Amino acid sequence: MVLNIGYVLLIILLFLVLYQDSKMRTLHVIIPVLVFGVSLLINYVSLDLEFKDILNNIGFLLLNITGLTLYFSLKRKTFSNPINRDIGLGDIVFFIAITPLFKLETFIVFFVIGLVFSLVLYTIVLWFKKIETIPLAGYLSLYLVINLTIQNVFNINISL
Repeated sequence: MVLNIGYVLLIILLFLVLYQDSKMRTLHVIIPVLVFGVSLLINYVSLDLEFKDILNNIGFLLLNITGLTLYFSLKRKTFSNPINRDIGLGDIVFFIAITPLFKLETFIVFFVIGLVFSLVLYTIVLWFKKIETIPLAGYLSLYLVINLTIQNVFNINISL
C-alpha cells in the first residue's frame, strides 16, 4: 500500500520535472528534493533495495562526472567544468534524486538506455520545434514514468 502510494507520488513529481524542464529549462529546487524523499521512502519500503545501492549509484554518477570533466578538459586543452556548460546542474541533481530507486546494475542500464531515449526523443522534437538544449531531466523523468508504469502494471522490468 505504502509502496503504491509512493509510486503514484513519484510519477506525479516526475511529470512536474518533465513540464518544468521542457518549458523553462530549469527545475525548482524543491522538486528534486521531493523526488529524492519519495525515492528514499520507496527504497526503505521495498524488499529489493538497500541503502548501499544509493551509495553505489552515487559513486557511478561521480565516475561519470569525472569522466565528463576529463573529456571536456582534454578536448578544450584546459580545465573545463562541464556543469552548466555541457550538462545542467538540475540534470545531475535529478540523477542523484532517483538513485534510491535502483540497484547499481539496473541503474547503469537505466542510465544508458535513458540517455539514448533522450537523444531519440530530442531528435523527434527537433522535427516539430527548434530547441537548442536537451531537457535531459525531463526526458529521463518521462522514461522513468514509462518504466515504472510498465514494471508496476504489467510486472515487466524493461530496465534490466
